[in-house]
Amino acid sequence: MKVLHVGNVANNGYLNAKFQRREGIEADAVCDETHILSLPEWEDADLHGPLEPYPDPAELALEGSWRRPPWIVEPSDPAARRRFPGHLWLQGLARSYAEPVVRPSIARRVRADYASLQPILGPLHPLDLSRGLLALQRFSLLWPGPAHRFAGYDVVEAYATHPILAYLADSGVPFVAFEHGTLRELPFEDNWRGRLLALAYRTAAKVVITNADVIGSARRLGLENTIFIPHPVDETKYTPGRSPFRAELGLADGERLLVSPSSQTWHLKGNDALLRGFAEHLRDGGRATLVLTDWGPDVERSRALARELGIEERLRWLAPLPKLRLIEAYRAADLVLDQFVLGTFGAIAPEAMACGSPVVMAFDPGIHEWCFPELPPVVAAREPGEIAAALTRLLADDEERERLGAASRRWVEEQHGWQLVTDRHRAVYDEALGSGQ
Repeated sequence: MKVLHVGNVANNGYLNAKFQRREGIEADAVCDETHILSLPEWEDADLHGPLEPYPDPAELALEGSWRRPPWIVEPSDPAARRRFPGHLWLQGLARSYAEPVVRPSIARRVRADYASLQPILGPLHPLDLSRGLLALQRFSLLWPGPAHRFAGYDVVEAYATHPILAYLADSGVPFVAFEHGTLRELPFEDNWRGRLLALAYRTAAKVVITNADVIGSARRLGLENTIFIPHPVDETKYTPGRSPFRAELGLADGERLLVSPSSQTWHLKGNDALLRGFAEHLRDGGRATLVLTDWGPDVERSRALARELGIEERLRWLAPLPKLRLIEAYRAADLVLDQFVLGTFGAIAPEAMACGSPVVMAFDPGIHEWCFPELPPVVAAREPGEIAAALTRLLADDEERERLGAASRRWVEEQHGWQLVTDRHRAVYDEALGSGQ
């Protein structure tokens, strides 16, 4: 079986392809995102030092022995996307004028497919299809002929907003849409991207849901083609073990270490609630160091709140940690603190749990019962007082943290492991090809 993974936000496409190749699936990956957090090097290369947010992957490769595997599909002209900002948009626009792509057959198909969504999302606007096809043109400038490229595979799995490209390419190959938070709000945006993404979800052979809370959005769109598969996390790499992280921070013996890898995005991560809860814990006599990520739209708000609360000296601000470095942080942490808003988790919680670290986060059991036969042993907290109470209780109880760490590792192995993720994807592909029925 030949599978092409298209798109690589948070390295989900790369990881799924990597896992599937372990099981004999001929999986390739188009990793077209340019931010460092979505480059394969972020997951598997031993990166050090200050890192640019949009680096040249060829330069990253010079830092260590890790090299991209041959099954990563490289662009036809790797330098093209770096010539100047927006050049691909302009080139795609020029091509759309020189080579009109809105054929009547495409327009008729899109209008017919969209009809059932119109009562939910409103009418398809005249320029929506043109904007979507322009995005396809831009993509094809780096990966020429997407319809032809997709046709070389049995199944295409498209990530984030890339299902729009898979739908419009009309390659004749079944496509699977992988949502990683992108089903929560994006399909309801009043723009071309929202309407075409909803249409791509509706017409996909399957929509892979990785965030339990988006099931409400799926029902709102009337999707009947969904399946839950956890985020890809490699528990053979994320493991308990020794770590130099505490010593590198210069922590005194016996000082507690809290690690919060989340971006500073208050409306999604609840960093403000975490800072207030941590301050309350310190006022109650706690002594700990909290590592925060110096990245996200609300960094300055978080820094200002820390000054207001008088806790700056108990914080360590670090740049986002490449995954091999983040594993060291997970292993060293007494507790890992995820998000305190959504009630569900992405990759941080299972990565930390695989390393044997207890996790404190906002967690709503009710939205997970439909997808996990056994709920994860995370410690639920959302409000500052709840966070403070969890920190005070757990940091004073070594045995409980050890128990939670062991239970967390076991849960990932049984409910979230790479083999489970790969087996479910294979079943999805079989069904899309008709052999699973």
